[in-house]
Amino acid sequence: MKFFAFIFFCANSLFSQQMEYYRHINQAEELFVLYHDAQCFKEYQKAFNTKARYFAKDAYIAAQIAFYLKDEKKVLVYLKQSFELGLPFSALKSAPIFQQIETTPIFPEIVKVFQQCKKPTFDAAARDTIYHKCFISDSLKFYMGRDSKKIAQFTQFEDSFRDHLKQEYLSKGIFPNENLIGIATDSVYEDFMRRFGHVDPYAAEEKQLFGSTNSIPTEYGLVSKYSFSVLLHSSCSFPNYQKLLFAAVLSGYMQPIEYGLLHETSISWNQEATNQNENCTRLLSNAYYNILGFDPRNKIQTRIDVSDTEGMKQVEKNRTTIGMQKYSIDQLKRIDQKNLGLKFFFYFLER
Repeated sequence: MKFFAFIFFCANSLFSQQMEYYRHINQAEELFVLYHDAQCFKEYQKAFNTKARYFAKDAYIAAQIAFYLKDEKKVLVYLKQSFELGLPFSALKSAPIFQQIETTPIFPEIVKVFQQCKKPTFDAAARDTIYHKCFISDSLKFYMGRDSKKIAQFTQFEDSFRDHLKQEYLSKGIFPNENLIGIATDSVYEDFMRRFGHVDPYAAEEKQLFGSTNSIPTEYGLVSKYSFSVLLHSSCSFPNYQKLLFAAVLSGYMQPIEYGLLHETSISWNQEATNQNENCTRLLSNAYYNILGFDPRNKIQTRIDVSDTEGMKQVEKNRTTIGMQKYSIDQLKRIDQKNLGLKFFFYFLER
């Protein structure tokens, strides 16, 4: 019994450390957008001193802030940490503030840091499996049109894909995101397609219509969305896997905003249940994080108007509960993103 109690204590301690990490990261961002000075770095240091699983985007944001504040030493420190967490060098210029970085005196030092830092290892076999399933799903969707048999085939495959995620990962407190299979890059995906002899039908069509594909590199999103997107397609993913998904947040394999996004999209994107194979009770109450915008086509909304004082208190409470940044601070981050050239949000539905 003492052994199991010890294991339980360790697990809860790690979960606590992960929530502490999110709290310090949120506080660092809040301090910066409120004061635009260096005091935010104390919170970043506290975050990266926790015994938690870190995210490359957080260190990358810290590096941007350091560059804005002209602290070259910290730029190198946080970029080194970003690279060690899996930031591809090809994603360095993801933020507008770094668009001309190669013309600055610090660039040779950044190259040296990348060359000399310890590179992370990821589960390549898991990545191939996830990519392969996403390729099949995309291909089925591309060719199904309005053919009822093909639609059923696509639906059944996505159901099996979600079951795979549950059995192989979520049931173990893991989600196959960038901390397990690495940040998605154009080169890695192209290598996968080449090794397995695949042709991406969407990319092929885009190239035929416009002469090129992927005007924005995939790696600029600093995420591996392939396993996440299949959950977005289902109204039942979140209610059926809610506890497992939050366990992944607590273990550092899913970011809080991704958890909130799954909750909102499970309702907003699925106003009516269309998958006959799924059975769930959608969690309509308190699905408010104000990630998605207001959609006049929807009978059920997941957004609270900012003029609703009590409703916004609920939004902020919901965000705090899952370790997500305050809504009010996210709005200030958007202003800085526009005016200062910093990048706080990495497209893919504004992560």
